[in-house]
Amino acid sequence: MQTAIGDFPQSTTPVYPLYTTKGRNGLTASFLPLGAVLQKIAFLDNDGLEHSLALGFPTPESYASLACYAGAILGPNAGRIRGGRLSLPGAEYALSPNDGGNQLHGGGHSLSAQLWTMEDLACDGRAASILLSAAQPHGLDGWPGNHSYRVRYTLSDENRLTIEYEARTDRPTYFNLSSHAYWNLSGKFDHPALGQELTIYAGRVCVNDGEHLPVSLIPVDGTAFDFRQGRTIESAIHAARDPVSREQLHIARGFNHAYLLDGEPGLKRACALRDHRSGRWMELWTDTPAVVLYSGGFLPAGLEVNGGQRSVPSCAVALEAQDLPDCSRLAPECFRPTLPGEVWRRVIQFRFHLPPQ
Repeated sequence: MQTAIGDFPQSTTPVYPLYTTKGRNGLTASFLPLGAVLQKIAFLDNDGLEHSLALGFPTPESYASLACYAGAILGPNAGRIRGGRLSLPGAEYALSPNDGGNQLHGGGHSLSAQLWTMEDLACDGRAASILLSAAQPHGLDGWPGNHSYRVRYTLSDENRLTIEYEARTDRPTYFNLSSHAYWNLSGKFDHPALGQELTIYAGRVCVNDGEHLPVSLIPVDGTAFDFRQGRTIESAIHAARDPVSREQLHIARGFNHAYLLDGEPGLKRACALRDHRSGRWMELWTDTPAVVLYSGGFLPAGLEVNGGQRSVPSCAVALEAQDLPDCSRLAPECFRPTLPGEVWRRVIQFRFHLPPQ
């Protein structure tokens, strides 16, 4: 296991340090302090060729403009809040809208747009980690409380990337951080990723309105949203027959839906993504109650991505482990504010399975 520090290429934006960890099995992960971004996760084959597994960009401009939120930490809240109205016990707050009349991913000054501080680099011979921190003042984008955050990325020689989150506040508030990494295990980001096989261990899914906000939870049985047995995203889209599935897939240009995960609270397997042609597959483990599947239908064409490729719509799939979106309205029994003196925590882990080269 190795760590390295370099500079992200300069163009019209400032130079940012790039932190890279390398495992003994050839897996490499790189991180930017801007947005605490996972800039790259890739592996080298026997010929020394690099194959990227996650959508990333080779220059800073795309990250500075929050293009697709690719690889960024989402917060204080992942997802949309209807009307920008945050309801807490005894108080309601008006959050700054940045998605029509709603707030998306924490607002215009979210953690995805913030320059984080590198606090620590550690390596014990089996795993390497980077610890990043950030702070936000009371009232930023309408959020109550002075907030402090710590995020630790750890890459192990077992090809596991673990993200551990902590947040604190001095006033009652709500935290719901996540990672907006996009995946295409084929490494071909100039092609749609919809041929990947996806399994989601969830029996219920959110139905959305035209603003991509959830209005109800329904069983996945008999719908395009049933990934419990594993199927390609493309086949699920083409097999949609019921009116609800067809309408929902039209709104989202594919999938942009939250699943309420099965199982007990605690760290559990939430999803598996597999590219049959290459033999690569990945598991997502998390302690969150839900995961959002976004199949990338609104990704723009022509973005320069790692490896010299140009993006196309649906060239990568996001699996965002988080609370149910707009949780205080959709499922108030699951809504958990954070109080002063408490430490909010979350774990998201990606386990990669790479065939011998």
